[in-house]
Amino acid sequence: MKNKHVIFSIFIFALFYANIYPIFAQAPTTPKIAFMTARNKNRDIYLMNPDGSGMERITHHPAMDISPKWSPTGEQILFESDRDRERLSWDLYLMDADGSNVRRIFAKSKDRRSSVWSPDGKQIAYNRWEQGMYYIYIAPIDGKKEERMVIGSQPSWSPDGTEIAFIEGGTRDPKRISILNVKTRKHKFFFPPKAPDWVRHVAWAPTGDKFAFSWNKDPGLDLDGNTIYIVNRDGTGVRRILDEGVGYAVEPSWSPSADTLLYGGLDKNRDLQMFKVSLKDGVPVQLTPPGFWHYVGDWFDPAYALPVSPQPHLLTTIWGEVKQR
Repeated sequence: MKNKHVIFSIFIFALFYANIYPIFAQAPTTPKIAFMTARNKNRDIYLMNPDGSGMERITHHPAMDISPKWSPTGEQILFESDRDRERLSWDLYLMDADGSNVRRIFAKSKDRRSSVWSPDGKQIAYNRWEQGMYYIYIAPIDGKKEERMVIGSQPSWSPDGTEIAFIEGGTRDPKRISILNVKTRKHKFFFPPKAPDWVRHVAWAPTGDKFAFSWNKDPGLDLDGNTIYIVNRDGTGVRRILDEGVGYAVEPSWSPSADTLLYGGLDKNRDLQMFKVSLKDGVPVQLTPPGFWHYVGDWFDPAYALPVSPQPHLLTTIWGEVKQR
């Protein structure tokens, strides 16, 4: 009877600490890009090395799984899925870095998309579609409380956690970058009112001093008018990254070292592929192979990751104490 009590106690402690701290989840030990593709006739999430090698599928659900985002420690991946087939809506899910331990964040399903982590990993920002427009919400990672912040879409959190860059504008209005103060909820246009309009996909640099964004100066023209720019945080130094002849380029995503961008572009077959480009030389490199559509991913590098605060030895200590009883 005593042994059964000890075993049960160990199980309860293990379950308790596993729910509070993801101590069983392991971050990659080498740099990885998480991304979505439909290589197996379904939208699933894959991992690969930053040079495009070592492609590995980590979701195997019949639903569509898209838009993976690494947690700051690299132990978890936030993603979007339509697994709630009864409501026919997208929502936000978490999984461990290897694709295991999948769980939905919110108890009540809503249309939530374009999610991003706060720098400390305690919160997420995302879009919700309500009353014919997108709103940006913030919630703790346990999903127990949502706060509606501002009308807008495509949030990108500042590295210091105090601000969120987002795209302001209705479905038919010009799109501009705005900056939201998370504490006061006040926001303002980042650029002067006249330029630039029709911006998409703002991404805050890990260094905090720059933004990347995609911009079509001539909306209404062909898709190749979309390309990638960067700009300093103070609004100066707007610079086109890719040459005129490169063509369609959208959804920039920073490397952890802030010297390289991932982006989505079209290959010679007009299929969507993932590319990377160094800010030093501006030369695009295609990372994904032809024959399938591949979407822009999120880059994790353990050399730039936040330290993991929960320590595995804590659970070992508790087990030792239980065994002595």
